[in-house]
Amino acid sequence: MKISKVKLYAHDLHKLKAFYCDILGFELLEEAEHYFEIAAGESVIQFETMDASVAKQYHFALNIPSNLFQQAKSWAQARVQLLRLDEHDEVYFKTLDANSCYFYDPEGNVIEFIARHGINPCVHTDAFSIKHVLDIAEINLTTDTIHTVADCLKEYGITPLKGEEIRTDALTFMGNYEDGVHLLIGPSERIWYFSTKKAIVSPIDIIVDNHLQLYINAKGDFAISQP
Repeated sequence: MKISKVKLYAHDLHKLKAFYCDILGFELLEEAEHYFEIAAGESVIQFETMDASVAKQYHFALNIPSNLFQQAKSWAQARVQLLRLDEHDEVYFKTLDANSCYFYDPEGNVIEFIARHGINPCVHTDAFSIKHVLDIAEINLTTDTIHTVADCLKEYGITPLKGEEIRTDALTFMGNYEDGVHLLIGPSERIWYFSTKKAIVSPIDIIVDNHLQLYINAKGDFAISQP
């Protein structure tokens, strides 16, 4: 499984474009009055404007080369404030064999750099740049109908990581370990790791493997289509 493209919604496109393109240096692929798109390695992220009265909140992780975690963390520290938990600004996940660090964008979305040591390739450099981002590693599907969403994903071959049980009180990682890419199913109101932000059921549009489209609307309704 690969996450080809995600559409996220935004209240202030100007601030987000300045952050992602000017501060972080992502390549701008396309823009119009109501949206812009950036390249995140082999994935695409689109931000589309929505009314400020609609609550939303996102988390996504970006895969980076397995040998550049500390370099990426230092690179990020020069541009953003890293999130901290118990005085730590990074974490090692044994289950994923990966190191991660986190920061906010201007709208409070939780962004993660993740270096999966057994999955992500090494590169022959000791200096990180935004061009080393490989793809979208994780994207959240916040929902209060967790089993329904999980069952729908299973019908399309997207199954829980390492056969774990579907959890209604925490995140469930959907997708094969070997792919290094996961859809995160979790309930609203849970606190994002390394953050004080509560998960909110949010409209989102995700394209997987360039053909499978997943939707959640502002009411929390979930659907999958395969043109």
